[in-house]
Amino acid sequence: MEPDLEGEHMLINIGPQHPATHGVLRLVLELDGETVVRCIPHLGYLHCGFEKIGEYRQYNQIICWTDREDYLNSIGNNVAFALGAERLFGIEITARCTVLRVIAAELSRIMSHLVWLGTTCIDIGAFTPFLWAFQQRERIYRMIEKWVGARLTTTATRVGGMAADIPSGWTDDLRYFLKTFPNTVDEIDRMLTRNAIWVGR
Repeated sequence: MEPDLEGEHMLINIGPQHPATHGVLRLVLELDGETVVRCIPHLGYLHCGFEKIGEYRQYNQIICWTDREDYLNSIGNNVAFALGAERLFGIEITARCTVLRVIAAELSRIMSHLVWLGTTCIDIGAFTPFLWAFQQRERIYRMIEKWVGARLTTTATRVGGMAADIPSGWTDDLRYFLKTFPNTVDEIDRMLTRNAIWVGR
């Protein structure tokens, strides 16, 4: 995309945000004020050769690589890979394992969405909702860490099951989170949907 030398439009990059994030999605936007006129996506190569590495590993050894496909939703990737391998081999998992996977994947998905929400709040200058979003994300991280012993790269599933069962008392933490989390979501919603800058953008 050629820069607009007349100065009517602005070119900005969205992502990658951190020097350690090599090969991830980058968007080059052409803006007219705050209106996106054109977008050129650069998809990158985040997989970093995962497919080739996987050719020389046992199936359960590949799960740790799936964590790295999306650091914000690593359990979702773990579950997706395990489901694919189980379908390939005709393995049926227990109902309990299915429920645990759904719970883990949903918590991981919520964490991912909280990162989006919090960082978007920062972009528009709404610092308090950012803190609230990341506070809730940290609560989920603590539950996941108590369960599988890791926070970011969890390697939570196995082909045919899970890496670990939930520890004693873990469901109490989950119930408390489910009881209190909607209040924070509602508060963030109120802070943003009544914010003229947020609505305008």
